[in-house]
Amino acid sequence: MRGMVTFTDRERRSFARNGFLTREDVLPAGLVDDARRAVVDAIDTDPDDPEQVVGNGYNVAAEGIDEDPLDEIVDALVPVVDALVGEGTIEHPGGGMQVALNFPDADATDEVHGPKSAEGHLDGYACFDENPEVHAFSVGATVYLDDVPPRTGGFTVWPGTHRVAAKYFEDHALEALGGKPNNAKLPAMGDEPGEWDYSQRYHDQADPYEVSGDAGTVVLWHSRLLHCAGINTGERIRMAAIKRFQREGEEETVRDAAPNLFKYWPAMEGVPLVAGGDPVASKRDWL
Repeated sequence: MRGMVTFTDRERRSFARNGFLTREDVLPAGLVDDARRAVVDAIDTDPDDPEQVVGNGYNVAAEGIDEDPLDEIVDALVPVVDALVGEGTIEHPGGGMQVALNFPDADATDEVHGPKSAEGHLDGYACFDENPEVHAFSVGATVYLDDVPPRTGGFTVWPGTHRVAAKYFEDHALEALGGKPNNAKLPAMGDEPGEWDYSQRYHDQADPYEVSGDAGTVVLWHSRLLHCAGINTGERIRMAAIKRFQREGEEETVRDAAPNLFKYWPAMEGVPLVAGGDPVASKRDWL
């Protein structure tokens, strides 16, 4: 049994500024191994055979998977997220995890896919054509079930974009982004403070950061952070599992929280978004 998870002031400042952080010490290695075996048993592809996995597409489902080890990972993550947001604030979500398998791209090279080839999105959007709806959650947790070296499809983020999104939502409804389910694109910032360039998307304006790490690495990320699965230029499947955690009563506060990133996070009270000044003073601060 691992000890109680805590976050240092430096980690909290980093999370406030960047919108994500990684931890490698919160999950037992045996539990991660069990989850990886459950995924391997549920897919009809040998993950260690490049001929079977390269060019096989992006697959987010594993039929008939044994959910028990994934449920145990969720159990282990609840107190971690609770410590980041505030003691007693996180609901226990249940329901296992999203298994995210990122297969290698047969045509992927550093020349073909530069850093701005990745397209970021915000989670939580669904049914925009018929029934606009925004799913509320506070923190996403992405768990690597296998080693993820650089350029092999790791979880990819645009650091600080939760703050850009908050600035956008000061004057725009949550539904304003629209887009496919769970695929809302953040517009680019204009040349003048407060302007938005709808002819571009923010992921075309700034370079992303791909998180690499060993099996058991946990990436904690703010719900308003622009992100995507990275481009897998390797010869192995990127195996990850994802869970999105809600605060108690989050559905009632989702609109107020959108421009106020940490208003309902007791553990982040008083943590500065930046080292003084306007959190989004100008586009120059972000590029």
